[in-house]
Amino acid sequence: ATRDIDRIKNQGKTVLRKIKDATLSKGVKIAINNQIKEYGKMLKLNLDSKEKTIEIEVLLDGECEPLKVRIGDYKMIQEDDRYTIQVHDVSTSRAWINTIASSHLEGRSFEIPAEYAKMLKVVI
Repeated sequence: ATRDIDRIKNQGKTVLRKIKDATLSKGVKIAINNQIKEYGKMLKLNLDSKEKTIEIEVLLDGECEPLKVRIGDYKMIQEDDRYTIQVHDVSTSRAWINTIASSHLEGRSFEIPAEYAKMLKVVI
């Protein structure tokens, strides 16, 4: 009986984590698309809150192949009703962009839009 209860608790935690990841993914996708709209469009975003990683594919204007970006660590920060995500350990599929990413993205915070921040409050 105890094993069954533990299994149900773990399943519940997994479902909540997936809901949180989906909510955060939508907010992060909007935030990133707002930041890069002059340069291109995000195609994919995979966020794993357990591992604290984010994988993104972006199609930059004039490029034939998407740029792959991996954030090896992120941190959610809440100040009142404002949520931001701070990124660390950024790497990409293009060496020259890694240099730019390390100097312009490493440790930088991006605001999560208010409508997604409200949903995050419920699931975090």
